Amino acid sequence: MIAPSSISTRRFPDPVRIELQVAYARAWEALSATHEAQAVAFVRHLRGRLGSDEALHRYFREVAVPMQMQETVRARALLALTPDERSQEPSDPAEPAGGRAPYRVIEALRRRAQYVEETNLACRLAASVADEAVSLNHVAMALEVADVLRNVLPVDEALMHYIRAFELGSVPAQLVFQRALARIAELQPLLDEIPVAEPAPRLSRPLPRTEPGFGLRAIV
Repeated sequence: MIAPSSISTRRFPDPVRIELQVAYARAWEALSATHEAQAVAFVRHLRGRLGSDEALHRYFREVAVPMQMQETVRARALLALTPDERSQEPSDPAEPAGGRAPYRVIEALRRRAQYVEETNLACRLAASVADEAVSLNHVAMALEVADVLRNVLPVDEALMHYIRAFELGSVPAQLVFQRALARIAELQPLLDEIPVAEPAPRLSRPLPRTEPGFGLRAIV
């Protein structure tokens, strides 16, 4: 994803171009705020499993955050966390209790493997929530861009202009495009139904043949 100042808008008339630049700047800020809120929620969801710094690092691995935005999101998320949340340390389930007998070491390794699997699942669940919030943000801002471009581009091309500008991957791009179109369909009045031609009346008797038919007699 590129910064709003790098998005090409030269093909549009000056009034539209200025409004489009403002819309993209608003989209960038809204996306940054969404990632900040979701990163904080991600850290809190994994409290006790991952430290705050490791949780933020994991957030950027699980959720597609633009490179130009990551440091801003990290700084804002750390500021939003409380001192206790920033200093939290994960527990270590693999520390064997009561000595280092072989069976206790094996049990500790088993607990660690289970703990890692549960942590990975918790990360994926929290990342799914973040992805959904980011997708809804993209839909809202794509609709705003489509409204700015309503007099110069068809609505589907305007939506694709937003998707290309923010370099969405194929799956999130398809999701945003479909949701935005569905939202537009809900807001706009339905088109008049195209009249369907009535079927021709059926004849009570078939027309006489005008050409010779070739059946079994002709073959014999």
